[in-house]
Amino acid sequence: MISNLFIVLFFAIVLWAWRIVNWMWIRPKNIEKRLRAQGFHGNPYRILYGDTNDMATMTKEANSKPIKLSDDVLPRVIPLHHHIVRKYGWNSTADLTLYSCL
Repeated sequence: MISNLFIVLFFAIVLWAWRIVNWMWIRPKNIEKRLRAQGFHGNPYRILYGDTNDMATMTKEANSKPIKLSDDVLPRVIPLHHHIVRKYGWNSTADLTLYSCL
């Protein structure tokens, strides 16, 4: 009786772990692979934090510089997207994110 309970518990834990791994790693990497096959480029997927650290440093750097009224506002408002579009072109994953926000 107890061994059956352990077997069921073991399979439940394995199933739960598989779902977590699939949700956090396999599915995002699969989507990244499909986007690259369609010609979209961008930063590679990084688990948990992604581009958060890059975004924070770029925002801090952009806000530390003074801006003139004639300057472009986009690098100041969304510096990470501006950097990715400058680096990878308009056919990038940042372009998808930018248009989904608008």
